[in-house]
Amino acid sequence: MDIKALDQLVEKYAKEGYGHIRVKAGDLEIEVTKPQAVQSAPVMAQPTETVAATDDVTAITSPMVGVVHLTPDLTVGQVVTEGQELGQIESMKLFNPLTAPHAGVLTAILVADQAAVEYQQPLFELRKDR
Repeated sequence: MDIKALDQLVEKYAKEGYGHIRVKAGDLEIEVTKPQAVQSAPVMAQPTETVAATDDVTAITSPMVGVVHLTPDLTVGQVVTEGQELGQIESMKLFNPLTAPHAGVLTAILVADQAAVEYQQPLFELRKDR
């Protein structure tokens, strides 16, 4: 089996939705597994609730590509302190903290827990404390 035929076979099964394929032709055996993150589409949550926005609202964005894990009991309207952990971004089995850049009130949570996120994707909106 040549590379072109193998490539066509893998493409065909990928289009059918298979995430794993093993091909054996004579002494040659090849196994291809599609990564989990590629198989599932990113989940985006619409903000369920927002507090009235002003010019003092800061968007907190994702510092990297990964999966967001929100802090339990995080709610819109919650008062947060500077440096308070709002969640974590899991990337390559490492957990990186998401912290509030300043004290204020959380005006929007723009992602669902366990959602795949992109670099610089807005995650939260935070209004500065007065």
